[in-house]
Amino acid sequence: MRIGLLQLNPTIGDIEGNTQRLINAAGECDGDLLVTPELFISGYPPRDLLLCSGFVEACETAVRKIAKEVTTTILVGHPRLEQSTGRFRNSISVIEGGEIIAVVDKHLLPGYDIFDEDRYFEQGTNSGVVDLQIGRIGIAICEDFWRGFDADAAPKYDENPTSTLVEANCEVIISPSASPFVAKKRKRHLEHALQISRDYDCKVVVVNQVGGNDDLIFDGGSFVCTPEGVTHESPLFEESVEAETNEVRLIPEKNINEARFQALVLGVRDYCKKTGHKEVLLGLSGGIDSALVATLAVAALGKDAVTGVLMPSRYSSIGSIEDAEALVINLKIKAITLPIEHMHAAFERVHTDANSQIKGLAEENAQARIRGMLLMSLANQNNALLLATGNKSELAVGYSTLYGDMCGAISVIGDLYKTEVWEMSRWINKSNIFTVPPIPENSIIKPPSAELRPGQLDEDSLPPYEELDSILIPHIDGDLGAEEIENILCISRTRIDTILGMVDRSQFKRDQAAVILKIAPRTFGRGRPMPIVMKRVWSSVRQPT
Repeated sequence: MRIGLLQLNPTIGDIEGNTQRLINAAGECDGDLLVTPELFISGYPPRDLLLCSGFVEACETAVRKIAKEVTTTILVGHPRLEQSTGRFRNSISVIEGGEIIAVVDKHLLPGYDIFDEDRYFEQGTNSGVVDLQIGRIGIAICEDFWRGFDADAAPKYDENPTSTLVEANCEVIISPSASPFVAKKRKRHLEHALQISRDYDCKVVVVNQVGGNDDLIFDGGSFVCTPEGVTHESPLFEESVEAETNEVRLIPEKNINEARFQALVLGVRDYCKKTGHKEVLLGLSGGIDSALVATLAVAALGKDAVTGVLMPSRYSSIGSIEDAEALVINLKIKAITLPIEHMHAAFERVHTDANSQIKGLAEENAQARIRGMLLMSLANQNNALLLATGNKSELAVGYSTLYGDMCGAISVIGDLYKTEVWEMSRWINKSNIFTVPPIPENSIIKPPSAELRPGQLDEDSLPPYEELDSILIPHIDGDLGAEEIENILCISRTRIDTILGMVDRSQFKRDQAAVILKIAPRTFGRGRPMPIVMKRVWSSVRQPT
């Protein structure tokens, strides 16, 4: 039984386009059994599109069309309406000989992190065992196979759908998946699949969706393994239509910076492609964050699609302006310079004339909002997509300005902590991705500054980023409280409480932030829906179990 892995990139809601892409791919693949990703016909995640009149019915019609046009045995992922209950199910239709011979429904419906399947679907009750002319297979749709082991926020399930498949003596366990990229998750997936293959002496096939859909990025990386090891791996971060062969084909493991880089590039590229935007723009400050975002944008879209906007103020240093100009030269992108002094001075005059002089933080934020307005007006004028440039550390503690530097359609590095921004930037400069190292060295090594007042440095308001991130990472990604963090770090409890208080108070900003491309275990936005009005008044130490 040669498996054909149709690792495809669907567009959510494009039922006709997804269906035709699948039919074309099936014609290109010579496997005995073809497998598509989970919910491929609708695209994953469909969210409230499932509630739109006629949507699910159109998906089911598409499956019937595929049955008529695809001659090879194929597993097709789609939503369907279960007539006996009137509820939707996350399903795989098994097509053989031009007929739908079986339908398998997903049992375990994740409702943690960014997942919301338990909101839309009901749990399947049928067996995943299917007898084909070419042999007996077992189908475990995504979570039915992974059972949340790859996410710390996942619940523990009582049911193990995979065990029922091996008990039924299935020759092959197949998992059609739509598993979003998270750094380091792939290794855990391979280890888990290999363990099942060895424990039950069976072949395991995983076919994963690829591409960016809103905040989620799917890395593909479909694979086949046997008790002897992994025998076939599909490429990461790109579409692939191929059947396994007798030869072992493995993909070299990527280091974490390369994997994150390719994920963000794919996320930016697909966001623009699927929303119909051909150009992007962003503000260039001469700092490391905007330099990295510009570099990612060029890698995703090409230099001709990216415009950098320099907006110097009375507080901008010559060095920062020169760093921004050097980045423009290195990347060969278009650039516009719009000094904000006239608008800044006019802003001050309006308040002075009204006897409401603005100073301190409010005056600093005004500069960021002037820049945000200029960027938004350019985006409107040129039908371009504005990229937000803030990092995860700044979003965590609110070191950002609503309607200012937080403006943008997507937050490209909003899931990278500041220390990770530096790390990725150094890696890019040492790689061979660009003909010359694109990010000016001075942008990497100089002390970070918003340059909104004379001599300002980020460390005037924040701890050094190494210390800040050492607190934020266990708190945000690991959900640890102050007492637990104090036990693992040599940092005062007062400092920890201060940082965690800043995180909580900044939730109102994050609720209005741009869509953040997810690459970490816990991402602000859909993956961390915290209350705005709250107090952290409880003991955070977890009791031993």
